[in-house]
Amino acid sequence: MLQSNEKPRQDELVVAFQRLVGELFRLNGELLSASERLGKDVGISPARWQALATIRHEPRTVAEIARRLGLTRQSVQRTVNLLRREGLVKTAPNPGHRRSHLIALTREGQRTWAQLRDRQAPLTALFTDGLGLTAQDLDRLAGQLRTIRKAAEDIGP
Repeated sequence: MLQSNEKPRQDELVVAFQRLVGELFRLNGELLSASERLGKDVGISPARWQALATIRHEPRTVAEIARRLGLTRQSVQRTVNLLRREGLVKTAPNPGHRRSHLIALTREGQRTWAQLRDRQAPLTALFTDGLGLTAQDLDRLAGQLRTIRKAAEDIGP
């Protein structure tokens, strides 16, 4: 039997979740805007920055990049095509799948990534200075957001 206090609690949770989502959307917008400014002089848009970051340690397929970024394969393919024309990425054979090539950084892509990596400290400071957050606080928050994201992924199309 439903307790009389369960309905308001559920409504409260829905409203709190809506506030969280709204803040995440606004934070995403601020992050994109800041990364746009920080990458402008090297000609790197936020989308290109994200793609380069995703393959900085190891080559990945377009589908893998898309999954990691939560984007469509088609939009990532367009970004990869631009990066390839700019000489920042190259394709390599994929031993696990003949038709799905791996995307890897070129030497120029590695140099560009190093420039972007050096800009991450000021970006971090821009968003965290004066907040008193520790690395552990940010890791805990990231873990909570990952849990919510994974639950959303489990919902499916």
